[in-house]
Amino acid sequence: MGSTMGAPQGAMTERERVFAVLRGDIPDRTPWYGDLSWWHSARLRAGSLPPEFADAEAGYLRMHQAAGVGVYLYSPFIWQQAYDETVAAEVSVEDGLTITTVRTPVGEVRSAIRDLPDSGTGAYVEHFVKSPDDLPVVRWMAEHQRVAPNYEAFSRCDALWGDQGFACALSPVCTAPLQSFLTRLAGLETTLELLAEARPELERTFAAMERADDPIFAIIADGPCLYVEFPENLSAEITGRRLMRTYCLPYWRTRIQQLHDAGKLVGIHNDGTLRGSLDLLIEAGFDVVESATPAPVGDMSLQEISETASGRIIVWGGLPGALFSPLYADAMFEDFVREALATFPRGSGFVLGVADQVPPDARFDRVCRVREIVDACG
Repeated sequence: MGSTMGAPQGAMTERERVFAVLRGDIPDRTPWYGDLSWWHSARLRAGSLPPEFADAEAGYLRMHQAAGVGVYLYSPFIWQQAYDETVAAEVSVEDGLTITTVRTPVGEVRSAIRDLPDSGTGAYVEHFVKSPDDLPVVRWMAEHQRVAPNYEAFSRCDALWGDQGFACALSPVCTAPLQSFLTRLAGLETTLELLAEARPELERTFAAMERADDPIFAIIADGPCLYVEFPENLSAEITGRRLMRTYCLPYWRTRIQQLHDAGKLVGIHNDGTLRGSLDLLIEAGFDVVESATPAPVGDMSLQEISETASGRIIVWGGLPGALFSPLYADAMFEDFVREALATFPRGSGFVLGVADQVPPDARFDRVCRVREIVDACG
């Protein structure tokens, strides 16, 4: 299943490498980080995870050490969220559906997620928001949430991962309310209907959600972290430039400035298409675009991403997760890794990463192979 590769004497650790890039310095090798959480959870569920990796803490770290890949996801959130007594949530599982019902004094909403065991994940088949009538419930939830720091749990994870990586601090999923509606609360079709038919009510809801983030970002700003990521699950062709500029950029700028003032660096999870978003992310002031996905999965080549970034934003990604599948030949995979390293040489502001996750059918030895190529080329 692969083995831990010994680093040359005096070599930087993966933690030191990525922090060097984040601070604008040049590491001894290109940092190599991968999100193995999907591979780990799906294999554990299927009973095909090597037993030495099974433990959620030590085993998860051991898996990254064995592959020679940096770990950064997922630590405990740096903040905790709960609701007051006026918000009651009930979760049940029925016929492969995880049903969540939230009841408030102004109404109730319900979502349903279909379990997809073959792929080790799930998908919404029913979103919370189905019409304008559901928006008061979303506002009530935002106005009646309670948050508190979770620094101890976050720092414990960061210390556990140690030299193998760092705990990535995440802001709310998703940070811009529009993205929350598109990806989780309502879905694309309903969100567009709300924009067309109930825009003032929807914008009022966005404003309530943004206000509810104030104590969360205060906790993050004061927290024990250097790097904060907005987990937007952004894809430019879904959100669109016009809506992104109208509803996302102003809010992103506000929170980025708040975190910059606190000495933090800020990234965004853009794991979809980039052609319509990358320049806007630079304009917004992000320091990092994480999970940058090149063609043939994304819509920009490695060279196009490099030319657009051009020292104005750190690029984290470059390796489409699909390429880790055995459906692709070893030679094609290895050539792609080498091309990414050649396109983004050391000193160009680059973290080699999976965009955005290693899939459950990936061969572990292929993850290990990246370490060998980086050591030889990067």
